[in-house]
Amino acid sequence: MKLTDILRQINEEEVENGIKSLPKEDVEFAIIPTDMQAALNALDDTKNYGIYSKNLANQAERDIIFGPNRDAQKPGVAQSEWDSYSPKEKFLKIEEIKERIKRFSDKDGNITYDNIGEKSWKRTLDLLSKDKDYAAWVEENGENPEDYLISLNGVEVNKKYKLFGDYSIVFFPQKLGDEEAKYKPLQQDTNFIIKDDKIIFPMKDSPYKGGKYLEKVITLIMDTAGVKFTKPVLTQLDTTPTQEPTLPTEPKSSSTTFKITLDPKKIKANKENSDAIKSRIAQLKNTYEKNFSYSNNILTINNLPPEKKNDLITFFAPYQLKPINEDFDLERYQMLRRAGIIK
Repeated sequence: MKLTDILRQINEEEVENGIKSLPKEDVEFAIIPTDMQAALNALDDTKNYGIYSKNLANQAERDIIFGPNRDAQKPGVAQSEWDSYSPKEKFLKIEEIKERIKRFSDKDGNITYDNIGEKSWKRTLDLLSKDKDYAAWVEENGENPEDYLISLNGVEVNKKYKLFGDYSIVFFPQKLGDEEAKYKPLQQDTNFIIKDDKIIFPMKDSPYKGGKYLEKVITLIMDTAGVKFTKPVLTQLDTTPTQEPTLPTEPKSSSTTFKITLDPKKIKANKENSDAIKSRIAQLKNTYEKNFSYSNNILTINNLPPEKKNDLITFFAPYQLKPINEDFDLERYQMLRRAGIIK
């Protein structure tokens, strides 16, 4: 994609993990960690939060987070802070800059908001599109403004490409509660919920607004803590935490059968995904025992509670050999082909 295309599409709502046409605040992000407890421990420790690991109680660190009081001093501090970041932290800062919102209030107490981050990012892309150095870099590396910017030092990205905005206005957040929340550990049942083997992060409850922004924060936390995870294909996730069962007032739903043919090539394409799938299959085998079958890449589970079926479809869908079809009998199809009855 050319930079001009990126500029044209900058205002379009992003489509993340298969969810389309949903308001930004309703989009969910989720992970399936290979070790749930390790993932929860990682989320509870701000040392894993990269650029958000600073201590708000320390005045010197607060000054770095929110910038000096004098505007003239802010660019130098921002440039120095950028140079201290790792590549992943620079990526995260760029996503934060894109989502920067400035709040204004008039003398009557009326509050308005301005998406200064989006405007500043457009200007940076415009400057890049006219820059010979970036054009030469694209010839060798392809169109990727974020990758190019993280390869530069703070002076270059700020003075040449205005990434931080005038007086670094989009680099430093306002001193508001919403911004301070980014420097505190995410809380279960407040910022995320656990549903079966997934940790779900509802966008409306996240201090990190924006699909890619939230995803980069969670990825950085897990990578820093050394926790492996996969990302499920999201359809309509149930965002209600799993409840302890209560006494039934109606007869239980009838059981169902789940059957899918997995594609070994898709599974082996990513080692982390491969390990997660093997772990999930082993877990299912222990849970369903006699009702479980996995042979010739065909996974079958009989007498499955209906409420579990959609979760399995969501998890295994990216690795299926062909779309799931409840009425398709693969074994009968293969038998008829061998007999020459069908081709």
